[in-house]
Amino acid sequence: MRLSDENLRGRTVIAADGQAIGEIAALFLDSDAWRVESLQIKLRNEVADQLGAPRGMFHAGILEMPTRMVQSVGDAVVLSVAAHELQQVLPRGGDASASH
Repeated sequence: MRLSDENLRGRTVIAADGQAIGEIAALFLDSDAWRVESLQIKLRNEVADQLGAPRGMFHAGILEMPTRMVQSVGDAVVLSVAAHELQQVLPRGGDASASH
């Protein structure tokens, strides 16, 4: 399947446990290998709180996730890890905002 970043932005991201955690906000490319390296996910407020990702009243929690955690891409992006396992990809100190 061939997809552009415009097609992926806004797609729902679902963890392996079935929880909808947010939506795709951006893709990050490795310019040397010309491949998608990671996805930026705009987290739902309750998920950001559950993970301890910082968020503000007007800014959603953001998580940058490596593509190795993606199981499949279709109408939604399905992860190979459960929602609670995403804490491992939060930057040290829980500051997920450093990635944007």
